[in-house]
Amino acid sequence: MSRFSGVHTIMPTPFTDEGKLDLASLERLADFLVGLGVDGLVVLGVMGEAPKLSQLEQDEVIRTTVAAAAGRAPVFAGSGAEGSDLAVERSLNALALGASGLLVAPPPVQNDAVIFEYYRRIDAAIASAADGLVILHDYPAATGIRLAPPLVARLHDELASVGVIKLEETPSAPKVSALRELGSNIAIVGGLGGMFFWEELGRGSDGMMTGFSFPEVLVGIYRAYASGDRARAKRLFYDACPILRFEFQPGIGLAVRKEVYRQRGAIASAFVRHPGAQIDEHLRRELADALAASGLSVEGVLA
Repeated sequence: MSRFSGVHTIMPTPFTDEGKLDLASLERLADFLVGLGVDGLVVLGVMGEAPKLSQLEQDEVIRTTVAAAAGRAPVFAGSGAEGSDLAVERSLNALALGASGLLVAPPPVQNDAVIFEYYRRIDAAIASAADGLVILHDYPAATGIRLAPPLVARLHDELASVGVIKLEETPSAPKVSALRELGSNIAIVGGLGGMFFWEELGRGSDGMMTGFSFPEVLVGIYRAYASGDRARAKRLFYDACPILRFEFQPGIGLAVRKEVYRQRGAIASAFVRHPGAQIDEHLRRELADALAASGLSVEGVLA
């Protein structure tokens, strides 16, 4: 397998204005994102509102996205759970539905031995079922759990399926350095809305996995950096900072991103299931200001 790298988009789950799962919009969004040149699609992440979906709905999201991607980009699915047995079940189910790998958050226990055993059980289960990649989801703000660099290095060294960490512990760039200084070769992708993409690349990360609604901008940054054009990568990053900042607001970021995708024609509705916040006219005006400051419009790059 080639090294995991590039820009992988966390997809929102589209609903109708009445809150029903909108599979037609999901198909359209997957096709739209593949057309923008992303390297992979991720469903049922934090941005995918997975806890608000029934198991049947989660299955439909995976199945529909895999079909829409049609082999043009891999699809990864969130499969973590509070219990190890349930995480194993969800992981096996996602792979059976066609996912190429799994985004797995740790269990809610801040104990390295417990965390290791949780991932060991998943690794053992999927090793006998399929060639599945496990992406560690390191996001203490969401999970309450910190994955220390030595533990991450051990998970990668000892568990065959663990090949990537989606690193979202702040400050993220120093943690990239900490892993590299340990000699770990685990693939590292950033998150946090892409707000620290430039710094993470400079510390040795391999790409980005986030829900930013202009993923083609992240693709441009990554490709410029990978080709050696650091000046262009830096310029593209700093040009995008106003909208990167605006989209990554706790509480309303998902509503903003769904609204952008709605305006871009990728989904029909920006509805967020309760108790999530909805877009309003104030936010729409502020969004327009942030887009203009970044040289972007819903049609794409303005400048």
